[in-house]
Amino acid sequence: MTALVTGASGGLGRELAESLAAAGHDVAVHFRGDAEGAHETVRRVRAAGVRAYAARCDLALTDPAALDDACAGLLDEAVDALGPLDVVVLNAFPQEVTPWADLDTAAWDRVLDGGLRPTAALIRAAGRRLRRGGAIVTVGSIEGFRAAPGHTAYAVAKAALHHLSAAAAYELGPAGVRVVGVAPGLIDRPGLAQEWPEGVDRWRRASALGRPVTAAEVARVVTFLASPAASGVTGVVVPVDAGWSAAPAW
Repeated sequence: MTALVTGASGGLGRELAESLAAAGHDVAVHFRGDAEGAHETVRRVRAAGVRAYAARCDLALTDPAALDDACAGLLDEAVDALGPLDVVVLNAFPQEVTPWADLDTAAWDRVLDGGLRPTAALIRAAGRRLRRGGAIVTVGSIEGFRAAPGHTAYAVAKAALHHLSAAAAYELGPAGVRVVGVAPGLIDRPGLAQEWPEGVDRWRRASALGRPVTAAEVARVVTFLASPAASGVTGVVVPVDAGWSAAPAW
């Protein structure tokens, strides 16, 4: 089994790559600029006894032809290095948060050009290259369901990604390719509670489990959705949010 994970030089992307490796996938590790982080992910993937390959590619391209070529080139590079792809996990997405007063056209373009456009182009390109029975997993956000103040552009882009995942599932279903997404909630990391105590406290009060989720928890759900065990699941976005989305709205 072979997988490509975009934005895998650290954080959630690294956890995704490691989780897929633990499940037996050879993993192509996409990165944009952090070569050191990407090679550390490669080292960790190989420690699981599978193959790994680091593929650098800038996907934040505004020229349509250049973006299509970059997406095709990234996928073909992964295939050349590791063999036909079974899974593509689309994790790379800008996390820029712009206050409403500063949300001009340029700010919208940064989110759309850096996240939604390349993700859509990669889904199209991946659908032509995945083996029958393969899966594309998109990484959305709970903000795609309910926006937070000051997060408008990010939330709208993630909501569009959720809808894109459903639409693409119907387009690619006849080819035997599934498209499914996850919507992580607040992901814990070292120092988060110290850096953003009021936000973490609000999250704990709002979520059913009273805590953030971990990157490993999100990665395990992605690995399941990408596996044959989830062969009947497509066109949906699964929240991984410690029960935040189950909170009463009044």
